[in-house]
Amino acid sequence: MIKKILLPILLLCAFSAGAQLNNSWIDYSKTYYKFKLGADNICRIAQPVLAGAGIGNAIADHYQLWKNGQQVRLFTSVNAAPLGASDFIEFMGEMNDGKADKELYRQPQLQLADKYSLETDTAVYFLTVNPAGGNLRYASAANPSPGSASPDPYFMRSIDIYYRNLLNRGYARDLRTYVFSSSYDIGEGYTSGEINPGVVFTENITGLNVYTGGPANSLKVRGKFFGNSDNSTRTVSLKLFNTQVYTDTKTNTIEFIANEQDLPISYLQNTNNVPINVSTTIPPLSTITDRLVISTLGITYPATFNFNNLRSFSFELSASTTGNYLLIDNFNSGGISPILYDLSSGLRYTGDISTPGKVKFVLPPSANPNRKFILNSVDLTNINNINSLTSKTFINYNTATTRADYVIISNPLLYNDGSGTNNVELYRAYRSSANGGNYNAKIFDINELTDQF
Repeated sequence: MIKKILLPILLLCAFSAGAQLNNSWIDYSKTYYKFKLGADNICRIAQPVLAGAGIGNAIADHYQLWKNGQQVRLFTSVNAAPLGASDFIEFMGEMNDGKADKELYRQPQLQLADKYSLETDTAVYFLTVNPAGGNLRYASAANPSPGSASPDPYFMRSIDIYYRNLLNRGYARDLRTYVFSSSYDIGEGYTSGEINPGVVFTENITGLNVYTGGPANSLKVRGKFFGNSDNSTRTVSLKLFNTQVYTDTKTNTIEFIANEQDLPISYLQNTNNVPINVSTTIPPLSTITDRLVISTLGITYPATFNFNNLRSFSFELSASTTGNYLLIDNFNSGGISPILYDLSSGLRYTGDISTPGKVKFVLPPSANPNRKFILNSVDLTNINNINSLTSKTFINYNTATTRADYVIISNPLLYNDGSGTNNVELYRAYRSSANGGNYNAKIFDINELTDQF
């Protein structure tokens, strides 16, 4: 709780110092329209919802969307004209993650993983109308016939598991009781449950669809582990089936990082699943209370284009001088042509489902070595419809009338003590008086700071 209270104070200190801030995205002359998301999904805002907010007649090209100070790429069902009654704005919605938490750590590189935020899963989005241009868009791209081309036999699939069983408290000193660092410190974050010495933890990853004809040494295995005791010699081991792919022994070291590459794909003895086993051992007479936690486990391997009957599937492709013909099996499109988003280039492809049970895409050549894609069903049950928008105008704190030399951060819930008295305002008035120091005291609403920063 103390850490969460300190966050807006640190942000305001940066403001006072004239630093570059995360609210530089705001145009104070504009009205923004706020909504929240708590999950990753393809999202749409229908024209009637925009009309209800008073912006339904805007030219489609003028809509602009922001999240965490970054512009979000949009697709609009029409261009260069207002949306019709059946039209919509579409985008890839994402829950709040831990990327912004990194700067809160004593050293940013100490963050275990940035998949989940330690503060909230809820992301806040702000839509506005920006006729000046520069609004990010997905462009519709052609999906031509493959002709006589042969489909790509495989892609390099990455599966990463981010554990959330325990909010690990991280670095501590054993002073007969554990005294934990008050900073965001090494080992702090979401992890698996604690694993005692000699106990084997198994994560069974299924639905692999291994392409056995892939490059012989193309398997990669990774993991991040943390020992919840600072005075043990420990050995950490990681196995696939019964083949050890990582082991390390360290003294008085609490973090282990496995990053094993160019392993034989023969280690994947089953083409559909693999058990990843993690264990820790300590020598006799060492700290018997030693406990290991896992932040992440992951593998990369050659996989067939079998998408496991999912309705949303993320994958990556390497560079190709000739382009790619993707013939995807077992994707749950709901009988409607699915949409493939190229997150790297900003292109949007409509899938060809003319062959039963298959989805076909023909992609152009690309020199990008790490192209990121998401294939989504646009069946109505798979779309998150944003049904309400809240109007929002921001306060510009960098003006003569809003600057202060005594800052009070509070919540409007405290502006009434139940009898109509606003003690927060009374305290501000006291601090502004001669007896209180004659400050230029002002109250800052924590909700406004959260929205801006």
